[in-house]
Amino acid sequence: MVNRQMLIRIRCFRLFGLFLLLMPFTIMSKELVIGTTFSTDATVHLIKVWEQQSNHFPIRTLNRTSMSLNQLLSTSKAGNVDLILSSSPMLFDSLQSKGELADLPATIKQHSQFVPEVLQNTTAAFSISGYGILSNSAQFESLNISIPGDWYDLVNPALQDLVIISSPSRSETNHIMLEALLQQQGWDKGWELISQISANVGTISSRSFGVADKIQANLGAAGITIDNYANLLTQNESLGGNRLVFHYFPNFPVSPTFISVTAKSTHKAEALTFIQFLLSEEGQRALSDSETGKYPIQPLSTDNPLAEKQQFLFSQPQINYDLLLKRQELVKLLFEHAITYRLNQLKTNWRLIYAKEQAVGRQLPEVRAIIASFPITEQQSVDDDYLNNFNLSSELLKWQEYFSQQQAELVKTLEDLQ
Repeated sequence: MVNRQMLIRIRCFRLFGLFLLLMPFTIMSKELVIGTTFSTDATVHLIKVWEQQSNHFPIRTLNRTSMSLNQLLSTSKAGNVDLILSSSPMLFDSLQSKGELADLPATIKQHSQFVPEVLQNTTAAFSISGYGILSNSAQFESLNISIPGDWYDLVNPALQDLVIISSPSRSETNHIMLEALLQQQGWDKGWELISQISANVGTISSRSFGVADKIQANLGAAGITIDNYANLLTQNESLGGNRLVFHYFPNFPVSPTFISVTAKSTHKAEALTFIQFLLSEEGQRALSDSETGKYPIQPLSTDNPLAEKQQFLFSQPQINYDLLLKRQELVKLLFEHAITYRLNQLKTNWRLIYAKEQAVGRQLPEVRAIIASFPITEQQSVDDDYLNNFNLSSELLKWQEYFSQQQAELVKTLEDLQ
């Protein structure tokens, strides 16, 4: 009898142990995985609010670059990612073209005013951000110059080595800003402005959130960045927010935050539930309490402290997404080979020009025009034949020869000036 009772108890303990082993698997099987290009800090508050909902389930984020997410979704592990969250339309366009995104139901497609037309079947937008300049006010006080509010303010020679930007090849946020500038100023004037700003660039950061971090750490005076990274710092005095100032670029496109369900997700219903939460009153309210650094797409009440800035962002022009997607690789390549790889030479050239202008007592537009020119015309940048038949090796040789001749012309012109 005793042996039989002990046998029953042993079996019960085994069954209970098996239940404990299986219970975490049952819970974790409903875990959503979000692949995102944002830093962890940019999503932590939103997920905390989600976890307060009665119908919530666990969410884990994979913080990766666009390239890394693109590669991941092309492997056998694609089914491990349920949602893609990013401000990069290039990432979503690439994934959609490869069939890696699931179509959204009509109820979600209704919120499509901030989504590029080409992406509206698979992608939703739930918040917006704006681009601008994050400045360290203490450094500008020591320089005795005004805090910059626009691109042209960044060409001031007093800012030598104090401007921080990011690489469009690594930061798609910077790529969008760069393309928006080219669309706003025109191809030639836009590249000329970028060239002149490069004279003051001290660091080219690999990621866009790195720009804000470096300004906060006193490693630069002004950085070109997006508001959600800047706002998280300016609103936090313990991080030095009292000396950080962010100014939006005037008449400049906004940046929507996009989200899509992956085609191979095994939790599509849960993924859609999360998107619906983001678009709900509760989700939009979570974006209006200042802790995400972003702004909801639903209009705020006029008494909300964020309402004025939200309306400012609503009033900004839209970027030409077709043009952005069409020449994205060309713009990134040109920046890397004309700016990043030649940064030290460009800085030296502009300093030589400034010194010569000071010596002769006037500006020298004819000299500035020499190094402000680029080997690609605006017509080429929108020409389908040129873009479709682009040969990287031969083009890079042409660019190298172009910049070599440009350098020789600059030196000769400066030497001939009396």
